[in-house]
Amino acid sequence: RLYYWVVFFLMIRRPPRSTLFPYTTLFRSILISSAGKTLRKNKSHYFRENGFTLIEAIAVLVIIGLFLSLVTPFAMSALDRIQGNSSVRKLASMLASARSQAVAMKTPLVFQGNLDQNQYWVINPKTEDSSEVMELDRMIQFRGFNDGEELLRSGIFSITFYPLGNTSGGAILLEPSDDDADAPSFLLTIDPVTGKPYLQHAS
Repeated sequence: RLYYWVVFFLMIRRPPRSTLFPYTTLFRSILISSAGKTLRKNKSHYFRENGFTLIEAIAVLVIIGLFLSLVTPFAMSALDRIQGNSSVRKLASMLASARSQAVAMKTPLVFQGNLDQNQYWVINPKTEDSSEVMELDRMIQFRGFNDGEELLRSGIFSITFYPLGNTSGGAILLEPSDDDADAPSFLLTIDPVTGKPYLQHAS
């Protein structure tokens, strides 16, 4: 009888595998569901801890806007000055080129500038051929031309370059177009003997 009681007890404590299978599957489903809920909870908690709220994002955009409003005027002013300086150097380069061409072609060439329209060009008086009309940058303008005898404030001025490298000479004054006190003025002097242009800041 003891043997039968032991077998009966074991059957109760450990049912067959086919009997355990549905319960094992159910238990596994419960574990997976619980783990998924825990993961979603931790994920949402992570984003709450490390993400940005709408107010924080708006605050950052406001700060960036204020920064740009302060920096942009200085950046634009610096860019305008760079463009003005580049335009003046381009003018000096054209004067030097006119001298070189007059020597190479062995013929006089005339550099002309319009003080009213801020334009300049080079013309061959023999053939009347003219180069492309160039224009100063909007941030710089002609203020006058001194040929050694008189100061011109308007109209067209001329500088003649000769085949020997010398020139009629003169000095071109260039100033900023606006009233920016920090923007430099330039004095472009053409040496009558060597014909070379010399660029310097005007006082």
